[in-house]
Amino acid sequence: MTLTADTTPTESQRAMRSESRAWWFGYTAVVVTGFAIAAVVQRSVGSPYLGLSLVLLLGIIVGWTVFPRASLYATLALTAVSDQSTIAWFPFAKNLSSRESISFVADQLTVSPLDLALLTGVAISMLRQFATRRRLVAQNPIARPMWVFLAFVLYGFVRGISGGGDLRVAVLVGRPLLYLFFTFVIAVNELHEPRHRRFAFAAVVVGVVVQSILSIEFYTRLSLGDRETLESFTEHGASIGQDLLIVFLIVLFLFKVRVKPLRWSVAIGAIPVVFVYFLGQRRAGIAALLIAGAAVAMMLWWRERRRFFVVVPIVAILLAGYTGAFWNSTSGIGFPAQAVKTIIAPSSASEKDLSSDLYRQIEAYDLNYTIRTAPLTGYGFGRPFLRPVPLPDISVFELNAYHPHNSILWIWIKLGFFGFVTMFYLFARILVIGIERTREMATGVDFAVRLSSVLFVLMYAVYSYVDVSWDARNTVMLGLAAAIATAPVGQSGSRSEDASPRSSALGRADGESSDAATTSASRSA
Repeated sequence: MTLTADTTPTESQRAMRSESRAWWFGYTAVVVTGFAIAAVVQRSVGSPYLGLSLVLLLGIIVGWTVFPRASLYATLALTAVSDQSTIAWFPFAKNLSSRESISFVADQLTVSPLDLALLTGVAISMLRQFATRRRLVAQNPIARPMWVFLAFVLYGFVRGISGGGDLRVAVLVGRPLLYLFFTFVIAVNELHEPRHRRFAFAAVVVGVVVQSILSIEFYTRLSLGDRETLESFTEHGASIGQDLLIVFLIVLFLFKVRVKPLRWSVAIGAIPVVFVYFLGQRRAGIAALLIAGAAVAMMLWWRERRRFFVVVPIVAILLAGYTGAFWNSTSGIGFPAQAVKTIIAPSSASEKDLSSDLYRQIEAYDLNYTIRTAPLTGYGFGRPFLRPVPLPDISVFELNAYHPHNSILWIWIKLGFFGFVTMFYLFARILVIGIERTREMATGVDFAVRLSSVLFVLMYAVYSYVDVSWDARNTVMLGLAAAIATAPVGQSGSRSEDASPRSSALGRADGESSDAATTSASRSA
C-alpha cells in the first residue's frame, strides 16, 4: 500500500489563514484610519508633526485592545530607533515636555510616549491573561524572579524619594527598570508562537538599522569642527543594539541558516549599523561583542565540530593580525584594535583612553564607598552616589551624579544588596535556560533568533559592568530578549525536524508543517 500525503487544508489550517487575513485587514484599517486622522490634525494643529506623533501614539494605545502584537511590534521598533544624542526629535526619544521632540505638548507633561504605550500595554495584556487563564502573567520559568525584581525596583523609588531624593531624577533613571518588566510581561503573554517572536525580533533589528541611518544623516549635517569636538556620537547604550544585529548576522551565516533573503537583507542592513558603530567608538561594545563571539564559538563546538576547527582558527588569526596592524593606529578603522589594546595592555593606551580609564577607576572607588555606607538598604533612586574622591567635571551629562558608568554596582546602590542579587540571578537564569533550549532546536531562523537573544542578555551584562546601560531602549530590548530566550521550544523548534530552505524568515518556522504532513499521511493510509 502506497502512502500519499493529503494536501487538502485542514480545518485548523483554514482557520489560521482566515485569522491571518482578518488580522492584516484590521491592521491595514488601523493604519489607514491613522493617516486619515493625521490629515485632519495637520489642518487644525499648528505643528503637523505633533499631530502625526500623537496619532501614532493613539494608534498604538488603541491597538493593544484589538491587535496587541502589532502594537508590541510598533513599540519595539520605535524604541529601537530612539536615540537622544542623534535624533532627539524622534517621538519616542524624550518626554512630552521636551521641546526638542516633535511630541512636545507642554512643559508640565513629564511622561514619555513610551511610558503611555507600555503602561497601557501591560495593563491590557494582564487583564486579558487573567480573563482567559486566571493569571496575570503566562507561565515562564523567570516570571517569579521578574516579579521579585519589580518589587525591588518599587522599593528603590520609595527608598530614594522618602530619603529626600529628587523625584524628577528618580523617574528619569528608575523608570527604564520598569520597562524591563513591562516588556517581558507583554512579550510572554502575547507572543504565543515562534513566528510571533520572529516578528518581534525583526522589529528590533529594523529599528536598529533605521536608527543608524538617521544617525548618519545627523552626522552629515555636522560641520567639520563639530565632528572633531564631538565627545559622544550616539547614546552610551546604543552599541548593545548594534552588537545584537552584528551577532545575528554572524549566526545566520556561520550556522548556514538556509533563508538567503534574510541573510542578505541583514547583511545590507549591517552596513550603516557598522558605520555608526565605528563612529560611536564604545570600547565596552567591543568587549561585549568579543564575549558573544566566544559564546558563538562554544555553540559551534557543540553543533558543528568540523566547522569549528575550520572557522575559529582562521578568525583568531585574522583578529590577531588586525590587532597587530592597527596597534598604534588612531584612525577610526583601528578603533576595535585600540579597544583590545586597552584591555590587554592598558598602560599603552592613548591619552584619551587613559583619561577615561582614570575617571572610571575613581568612580568605582566612589561607588564602592557609597555601597559600604548602606550595603543592605541602598540609597534608592533620586539620590546621588557619594564622592569622597572628586571626579573630573562632565556636567555635559546631566545625570552624571546619579548614573555612573558601572551599571552593575549602580543596581546595588539603588536597590540594595538583595535587589543586586536578584539582578544577577535573573541574568544567570535567563542564560542557563536560553542556552539549554537553544541546544534543543533545529538550525533555522528560530534558532538564530533565540541564540541572538541569549547573546544579547550576555552582552548586556558585560557592557553594564563598564558603561551606562539601563536606559529605555536597552531595557525594552532586554525584556524582549528574556522572553524569547526562555520561551518554550515548540514543535517548530524541535531538533529532530528538518530545516526547510523554502521557509520564510517571518512566516513559518523551519519544518513547522512536518508534523501536520506526517499526520495527514497516516490518516490517508
